[in-house]
Amino acid sequence: MNRAAHVGKRCLFRAIPLLLLLALYWPGLTNWFYQDDFGWLNLRHDVHLFGGLGPALFAPKAHGNIRPLGENAYFLVLSSLFGVEALPFRMVAFATQMASLLLLGSIARRLTGSRAAGFWAQVLWIANSGLAAAMCWTSIYNQILSGFFFLLAFWFFLRYIECGSARDAIGHWAAFVLGLGALETNVVYPAIAAMYALLFARAYLKKILPMFAVSALFVFVHFRFAPPPHDGVYALHFGGQVFATLWTYWMWALGPSRLATALLTCAVLGLLVWGARARQWAPLFGVAWFVIVIGPYLPLSDHKMDYYLTVPMAGIALVGAAAIMYAWRSKWIWKAAVAVCVALYLGTSLPAAWTIAHWHHDRGARVEDLVLGVADIHQAQPGKTILLDGIDSDLFWSGIVDLPFRAMEIPHVYLAPGSEARIQAPADLAVKYILPQALALRAMQDGRAVVYQLDGATLRNVTAQYRAMAEAVWKPETPRFINLGDAAFAEYAGAGWDECADGYRRLRRAATVRIGGPRGPDQRLYIGVFRTTDFRLGVRVDGGDLAADVTQRSGELTELGVLLPAALVGKAEIEVTLSNGNAEPLKFGFLEIR
Repeated sequence: MNRAAHVGKRCLFRAIPLLLLLALYWPGLTNWFYQDDFGWLNLRHDVHLFGGLGPALFAPKAHGNIRPLGENAYFLVLSSLFGVEALPFRMVAFATQMASLLLLGSIARRLTGSRAAGFWAQVLWIANSGLAAAMCWTSIYNQILSGFFFLLAFWFFLRYIECGSARDAIGHWAAFVLGLGALETNVVYPAIAAMYALLFARAYLKKILPMFAVSALFVFVHFRFAPPPHDGVYALHFGGQVFATLWTYWMWALGPSRLATALLTCAVLGLLVWGARARQWAPLFGVAWFVIVIGPYLPLSDHKMDYYLTVPMAGIALVGAAAIMYAWRSKWIWKAAVAVCVALYLGTSLPAAWTIAHWHHDRGARVEDLVLGVADIHQAQPGKTILLDGIDSDLFWSGIVDLPFRAMEIPHVYLAPGSEARIQAPADLAVKYILPQALALRAMQDGRAVVYQLDGATLRNVTAQYRAMAEAVWKPETPRFINLGDAAFAEYAGAGWDECADGYRRLRRAATVRIGGPRGPDQRLYIGVFRTTDFRLGVRVDGGDLAADVTQRSGELTELGVLLPAALVGKAEIEVTLSNGNAEPLKFGFLEIR
């Protein structure tokens, strides 16, 4: 074979996995934003001056996580350059994953001495359905970037062992430290490097030990500034359920078929036994990679997600690639056995990955139709309040909750009163997106609001019909939910408040709010304050001082609950006076009776 043909064959071997990635996950390349994406797109609205860049990058966000590279910088930079345009985000995600595939192929070749093993490691990783969500959902870019830094650090480590170059040692450390900024689970990287050193290069184990100290420091700082929640789906559970969670992820990793999972599990166990007897440690290292990387997710037994397999599956791909390489050099019966295993895995995982990718794309398409449709309405009727009807539960969670219209800089978009009847969501959440009947009715009567009903992918103007129904049925009562950060509710905010801005109002000393009274003795007053450290707040309701207790703290918000006197039950309206006992102003989000 001449040199040109040899180079062409090598390029083809490297290009095929990249083309397979595009062919399988092209719906992710063309997907739009949905759900958490809008929360991150809104991050750029919170950075007004250079001094606000530090908190935007490093302050805990998204359930208390600190991910300056994997989320904050990714969304801040690209949204500042391209706005709410999805394609650049998707292109960066695909480019990063392609780089990871090249790294995995190189690593597999070094582990096994086989170029074919590098090729098959890439194919097996691509085929796993756990990768599908990460390739389609922009918010999950942190998983892709995490995997890139895992693989890059390990690639530099292998090169350092081979060559002893100082540049590779620096690259090893740089990739490890940068990985901590992509996703907190990268703290386990030293365990991967140490496992490799134990199995293949024990003289280099001492080179890894300082990395454990860095990981420990990172964990300490992370939990110091972003302590884990004690309840909810993100609470950590360290009991025996971690083993059940590990088994769940193992089954997901090997495909959706239980029979295939059982057969492949037996095959992996047999390979590990053979590898131990033959002192071939690549399969053991691949399984260790899977267990080590999935380890940080095991205490989240109430929040099992398929995309947590994105990086761990690289280890299973190494196991499969090593098995293919060993079988290729063995008798025909082992070639046949491995071929059956690969066919089982690909035959079950590829259709699942294809289905998941299209599901995510269809979800994004629905949100795109809604949000861009509202953008067209806003452009045609600027200044009008837009009320939406016909929103179902899935569209509420994927296209309303995380404030897509703020990301698009479209003000005053609400769900129409009564929309909550077809939405499965906690009542205290849904009410935050619905314009109260009194405000909606007056806005329609004054010509300041329009109502559009979602019909498939089309928004139809139903303002006339809605106004007739509203005048006959709706009650112009004082709302029991007051969004202090929204100018639409300004008439209920008394003297003492600053002007609302960025979704909140500042309270410097004392101010009043009018709100509808409780309907029953079990209803309480809830107050949302954008601060999670301790503060002093005085609460007076209709002239009587009442105690406010913290009911929950999540993200950047503290919610306080106030037990109301029985004498207030049934009152059409009550007056709440809030007094700030702190030197600095407090930022208020809402008041609610529920």
